This record gives sequence, structure tokens and C-alpha cells, in this order.
Amino acid sequence: MIHIMKLKEQYYDYIKYGTKEYEIRLNDEKRKNIKKGDFIEFQNESLLEEKMIIVVEDLIYYNNFSELFNDIRIDLLADSSIKKEKLENDLEVFYPYEKQKEYGVVAIKLNKNNIINNSNINSLSLDNDIFEYLRNNYNYFDTWFTKMQLNDINMYYTELNDKITSILILKINETDSQQFFEKGNILKIRTFLVKDQNKGIGTTYLKFVENIAKLNNIDYIYLTVKKDNKDFIDFIEKKGFKRYNQFNNELVYFKEL
Repeated sequence: MIHIMKLKEQYYDYIKYGTKEYEIRLNDEKRKNIKKGDFIEFQNESLLEEKMIIVVEDLIYYNNFSELFNDIRIDLLADSSIKKEKLENDLEVFYPYEKQKEYGVVAIKLNKNNIINNSNINSLSLDNDIFEYLRNNYNYFDTWFTKMQLNDINMYYTELNDKITSILILKINETDSQQFFEKGNILKIRTFLVKDQNKGIGTTYLKFVENIAKLNNIDYIYLTVKKDNKDFIDFIEKKGFKRYNQFNNELVYFKEL
């Protein structure tokens, strides 16, 4: 499941750049649907195009925010510069004590190891090393990239020290595939590149893709892979993808949902 939450820019940045590891909310009907392993898409209220997707690591329930504040450090809830009293007062503007008493509250523990950013490809700089890697490994990279820009394609990515470390680009409900011919709703993984190996981002991406597929009533997910990319082939086969056919110099793999 993918849940959407809007955050004030200040708190958005506390997650992305700071020490905030918990999102705290009233445990109302919406929040009761959140489970461990779900994804939350956080949107920056000041710039709704800026989004990040994070896996829910745990959920801890309390009777009210005062009880919660006594259990979790302030820097993990917001920032060390904020006093508990101020945060509690701010929260009570949105969640009066009567509502806290009625529903209780929840601290949502976020797995910040693999924050997935979501931006339009036009907002990213070609100077990033990962694009040079793609250019060196794919003959028609510049043509492909220009096409992505002209179509305002969204790109999911992770980064470390301002360097992009992985890329995921999707095409939902593809109807003109020359590589996959099954009837039904189709999601193509256009680009899937992970430079930081063994950190779990590949598994996180595939779980995220399946969540998107379910939300869009997708029947099949497919992708292509170079025949000599043995490690990636082994990885996707372990995740349930099966070989479909060969298209030019690439193998086509698919997963039926």
C-alpha cells in the first residue's frame, strides 16, 4: 500500500536532511490503514512536485502526544532546536486533546536507509555521474534522455552526498510494446539502475513497483536486460520474474500479478 501525506517544508526537510525518523499523527481512520512495510509518499507543501517515498519500518501507538514525547527524543520527531512544548502546542492546533483521547496517536518509524525521491526528469542535472554512466553504456542515451525530457517523465531515484545512486523510470499501461505481447494492463520498467549494491534498494524498488501496479490494476510487469548482465538476471529471477523472449540484444523478463 502507498499512503500520501503532505508536510510543511520545514518538516519535510527534517526527514530528508535532518535527524527526524518518526512521523507522528492522530491514529484516525486513515492512519489505521498503515502497516509495516507500506510506503508513504511525502509531498512538500511548498512545492508539491517535490516528493519522497519511504518504507514504514514500525508503528508505535500512544494515548496522546504527551505520552509519546516522553518515550521518543525530540530530534527524532522533528529537530533538536525545537522544544517539546512548542511541538506539542503546534500539534494540538490540528489535533485537539479531545481527538487524541478519541483516537490515540501513532509514531510511524521511517526507514531512511533508502529514501526514494520522485521528480520530473527536467529538474535533474545531466552533470550527475549516473547519467555519464548511462551515456557510456547505451549508444542512444542522448536521444533517449531528450525524449524523456520532452515528455516530462517522472523519475524515481536515490542519492548520497548530492550524487544520484540509483534510477527507476516506469511506463504505466503501455499499449504499443514491441517487446511484450500479452493482453492486459501492462507496466514497463523503462530504466532500473542501481550503483550502490547490497543496500536493499533494488528490492525496495521492486516492492514499490508492485504496489504501483496493484493501484493501477496492472496484470503484467516487464523489463528488458542485457544478456551479459548475469547479476541482474539472477536478482530479478529470484524476485519472481520469468524470461519471456529476446528482443534484439536484450532479454525480456516479466512478472504476472
